[in-house]
Amino acid sequence: MKPIFYSLIICISLSCTNKNKTFLKLDSSETHIDFANTITENEIDNILNYEYFYNGGGVASADFNNDGLQDLYFTANQGIDKLYINKGNLEFEDITEKAGIKWNGEWKTGVSIVDINHDGWQDIYVSVSGNIDNPQLRSNQLYINNKNMTFTEKAAEYGLDLKTYSTQTAFLDYDKDGDLDAYVLNHNIKDFKRFDVSAVHFMRDSLAGDMLLQNNQGKFEDVSIKAGIKGNPIGFGLGIHTADLNGDGWTDIYVSNDYLEEDYLYINNKNGTFTDEIKSKTNHASYFSMGNEVGDINNDLLPDIMTTDMLPEDNKRQKLLFGPEKYEAYLSMLKNGLHPSFMRNMLQLNNGDGTFSEIGQLAGVSNTDWSWSVLFADYDNDGYKDVFVSNGYLRDYTNMDFLKYYGDQGQQEGQSIVEVIKKMPSTKTPNYIFKNNQNLTFSNKQKEWGLEDQIISNGTISVDLDNDGDLEIITNNLNEVATVYKNESVETKNGNFISIELDYLNKLNAKCYLFTSDSKQFQEYSPIHGYQSSCSAPMHFGLGSSTKIDSLVIVWADGKIQKQKDVAINKRLKISYAPNANSFTFNNPKSIFTETNSLDFSHKQIPLNDFSRQILLPQMYSYQGPKIAKGDVNKDGLEDIFIGNGKGSPGELFIQKSNGDFLKSEQPAFKIDELCTDTDALFMDIENDGDLDLIVSGGGYEYLPNDLMLQNRVYLNNGNGNFSKSIDAIVDTPFGDSSIESIDFDKDGDQDLIVGGSVVPWNYPLANHSRLYRNEKGKFIKVDDTIFENLGLITDIEVLDFNNDGWPDIVAAGEWTGIMFFQNNNGVFSKQENALSNLKGFWSSIKAIDYDKDGDIDLIMGNMGLNSQLKASIQEPVSLYYEDFDENGKIDPILAYYIQGKNYPAYSKDELSDQLVALKKKYISHELFSSATINEILNEYKNKTPKLLEVNSLETIILENKNGKFEVKSLPIQAQFAPIYAIENADINGDGYQDLILGGNQSKGRVRLGNIDANYVQAFINDKKGNFSYHSSLGIKGDVRGLKSIGNQLIISINSQKTKVFKWNKIAI
Repeated sequence: MKPIFYSLIICISLSCTNKNKTFLKLDSSETHIDFANTITENEIDNILNYEYFYNGGGVASADFNNDGLQDLYFTANQGIDKLYINKGNLEFEDITEKAGIKWNGEWKTGVSIVDINHDGWQDIYVSVSGNIDNPQLRSNQLYINNKNMTFTEKAAEYGLDLKTYSTQTAFLDYDKDGDLDAYVLNHNIKDFKRFDVSAVHFMRDSLAGDMLLQNNQGKFEDVSIKAGIKGNPIGFGLGIHTADLNGDGWTDIYVSNDYLEEDYLYINNKNGTFTDEIKSKTNHASYFSMGNEVGDINNDLLPDIMTTDMLPEDNKRQKLLFGPEKYEAYLSMLKNGLHPSFMRNMLQLNNGDGTFSEIGQLAGVSNTDWSWSVLFADYDNDGYKDVFVSNGYLRDYTNMDFLKYYGDQGQQEGQSIVEVIKKMPSTKTPNYIFKNNQNLTFSNKQKEWGLEDQIISNGTISVDLDNDGDLEIITNNLNEVATVYKNESVETKNGNFISIELDYLNKLNAKCYLFTSDSKQFQEYSPIHGYQSSCSAPMHFGLGSSTKIDSLVIVWADGKIQKQKDVAINKRLKISYAPNANSFTFNNPKSIFTETNSLDFSHKQIPLNDFSRQILLPQMYSYQGPKIAKGDVNKDGLEDIFIGNGKGSPGELFIQKSNGDFLKSEQPAFKIDELCTDTDALFMDIENDGDLDLIVSGGGYEYLPNDLMLQNRVYLNNGNGNFSKSIDAIVDTPFGDSSIESIDFDKDGDQDLIVGGSVVPWNYPLANHSRLYRNEKGKFIKVDDTIFENLGLITDIEVLDFNNDGWPDIVAAGEWTGIMFFQNNNGVFSKQENALSNLKGFWSSIKAIDYDKDGDIDLIMGNMGLNSQLKASIQEPVSLYYEDFDENGKIDPILAYYIQGKNYPAYSKDELSDQLVALKKKYISHELFSSATINEILNEYKNKTPKLLEVNSLETIILENKNGKFEVKSLPIQAQFAPIYAIENADINGDGYQDLILGGNQSKGRVRLGNIDANYVQAFINDKKGNFSYHSSLGIKGDVRGLKSIGNQLIISINSQKTKVFKWNKIAI
């Protein structure tokens, strides 16, 4: 009785534990899947001799016996692969031996499912690698399906017995000739530490370089060079996906590369060649790029891309596993022509114009530890694709304490390799699963959905194994039995579904579009998914509460299009190819914006490294321009523009012609001040003589405080658009400012000046005072009013009459500040304290417009956005502690932010202790430092009282003016993609309402935090009801710092780049 009683208790306990979980982990005794990718370490086979020793194996699904059930194939690194036939009810039979699958000592990696001979039966192609000298043991394997559950290895017969170091192979018909070609993803096993990148990029490595093989009447031939495929020795390829990434009907290729080499985004040129456009289509990529996936995450019918990397979620592992950032090394990488890359998962959102915005941090999927596979699939059948990420590494190979031990002591003690390896810590972590929130963000559902087990998983697939209408997850685990997670969504009635089976031999890269009354979805059939894995199952669509599919559209790879209407749901639908169907026409999307060549100006910036001046700076401050000023300087009725420049190049004036072109006007007075760094510019009538003069503010971080180059400059107009410098127009000492605005604050008929103080060079976060100047007959005299002192790091100022009393008021904001309102009381200002005073952000720009046409002026407030490692709230603000901690006469700013409920420094042990040397005595190991909060670290300096700055809001917002009181309103999530440094309003669609254009990005931050640059200049349309909707991007890359509209032209100034000009046609949108 006692054993039965305890068994009953266990069963009840398990059922309670798994109640309401989306996934149920099945035991191998239930599935009869007992495969385990077990590896054995010894003096020869180990991580120190073969760096990809822990990279694991893949898994594939296919209906090998055409019985309607998906079977499974697992690859093993040091053993025999396993083939399991699906017997139904989630039970499988191991037929490996009977099927003829063999092992002779090969190190198997990826597995691809392909009907190589077009006989209607699925074949198996296995990639092989490993630190193996014998070429025969590195020969890729092709198992031809004999249609009787046996297979015959025939790789040599097809020319596919490659002996390269292969990770995975993707089959595709890249030339549209009706047969399948192959892209073989390879990697190097050598350690490249010092090399000339420019020279290596053009090398070809016959064993490590990728290969494109063209199918020539059943025999595969290498056409890599002719096709433009890179094959250099630093291409450590780990992930591949084939898809039509630019919507032209031809199959493109995305390749994930580990280490220094950038990812490849190969666009098909439709002539048998490819062009790698990773640099022009994306702004950055993963550094240790591993697996990848392509799919439509937001149901806009466009393919998005995700790559995996190795950034942990928790602070402890972040601090334990990664050393100091090296900005000079990062700069060297860029100078060598490599693409900016950072260590985290990247989610590249398709903008519809060929470019991709990387929003992984905003989406909440960037930090999943040492990750391998990523899958897009609708696990809860709500109509949106969720995200699954497998992760884990057998040993913490990059543990900083181990590396120090191994370097300082381990080798000197004469230990064997195996003994050294055993010193490496080993940490298992759970896989990640994220629910799609249907707003470009995802929620971690590891716990709620039942994926909490600590495991090391590599290759994974999502497939409906029991044909019940939801997707199971299968993982190939290292040193543990493979896992099958049964999906319980159908059992719990989460949502409806449909499964689309394409009945055609050439179905690769066919597209399926699905439309219901309130939704639309898109998938492209491509078997290779995630990492080293393949799934040839029917396409699965969750439908949520939809009870009918209005229309279903299939676009085959050859362009033929088929439609079905009023499709029933909750079933598998087989669609056969119709050779007489009409052909689909692929059209490029039309934009309302058209680029022109009406202006020729390039901003020049001398490369500087502000981090060499203050090691702990959050970002650099020498790259603030260029800003734009507009006004009619020659009184011809046309607005002209001035664009500021960087140190070493003068700002320039452009006169507008009647045809809308801008011609440069030579101004010798500007040339005199070319050693200044321009941070803002303003046209105003200083002398009250009826023409517009020019004021340019100076700033930058490369100068010493009070350097004359920081002085604001005044240039007087002779009435014809020619300017001369006025030396004594501003009576004040040099400061360093960020913004200037004109204001007749005393209503005496002339224009006065308000100036926002910027950072004191070399002394971040100390800020110069902001100042108010009175115009006295063309001379600006500082007003003795302390209200504008000590405002902080002001970034922008706007002048408006916010209380409608006829007197101009001032709004100012900056980094680490609230939004400050200064009310003008008959020429005397008072600061208005309200809730917005405590809304502290990294405010970067302000724009005053009456967007709702209610007669008062509203504000658009540019902020950092939500696409960063930094997260901020009232309860968990981003903080900056600053003091001269080490008593060397310099300010030490320490940035900190919350991770999983605790406040930690934003720096590694080495970065922080190299600046604050006293910390080396307390934190003698990375282990000790990895759990230290910012308060615990600051306790070492009890004799100091550091000052504290905080940020509790990062969103770019609208401040709607309601009778002089401002209320916060949200903007679409696209406005949170990046910091907003430039805002412009214009009636883009001609409906009488002001639309919105936002520009920005920040590429000069700390390497660990990476570039925040997902804004390509965005247009938002006013719905006439007080809201904006995102319309499109303009495809502009770079750090945009100025936007000005003149007529129907938009002028866009970009740091260190050529200024862009776009025209728009006022058409209904």
